[in-house]
Amino acid sequence: MKRKFRRNAILYGIALVLFLTTYVLLVAALAVYLGTLWGTLAALLVMAGGALLLGLIMLISVAIANSAEEKRRREAAAANSNRALVMTAAVSALPILMKSKPLLLLAAVGGLGFLAMKGTGSKQGPPPAE
Repeated sequence: MKRKFRRNAILYGIALVLFLTTYVLLVAALAVYLGTLWGTLAALLVMAGGALLLGLIMLISVAIANSAEEKRRREAAAANSNRALVMTAAVSALPILMKSKPLLLLAAVGGLGFLAMKGTGSKQGPPPAE
């Protein structure tokens, strides 16, 4: 296992170096080509501006993704908090229900009705086309 990990790390490292070399050579080739069209300074400024723009786009997209993830985390925490509150209320009401037979019967019937409705979930779509 250790030998396999070391072999894979070396091979992936070599592949990474080759991919980075390819990227650098492609950027250099584009700079040389644009240099023949617009001049060296303009070509390098365009390349730098493009890299800056792509970097800013990446930062903005990461910020948006982090914001959405944080919002989902807050909503999940709020939902769990609400569940905990409901469970606390239910446990608090349990002694009162246990003392009163009519309330106990009503709670049991309501719970069974809830489970029956939840189990039958309405999964019917539109009526079939004729």
